Amino acid sequence: MAEVKQIRDYIESWNQNPKPFTWTATTGEILAKVRLLATSVRKLVNNNSK
Repeated sequence: MAEVKQIRDYIESWNQNPKPFTWTATTGEILAKVRLLATSVRKLVNNNSK
């Protein structure tokens, strides 16, 4: 479980000097990607249900 230790070590290190996350995408860009993904998922579901 070396991966778990690496993750915990990263979190502990990050928490010693945390910085707020800054979004770089606009709301419109995020929603456009969500719509595109939703359309793609719908197409996959429709193609697999035939």
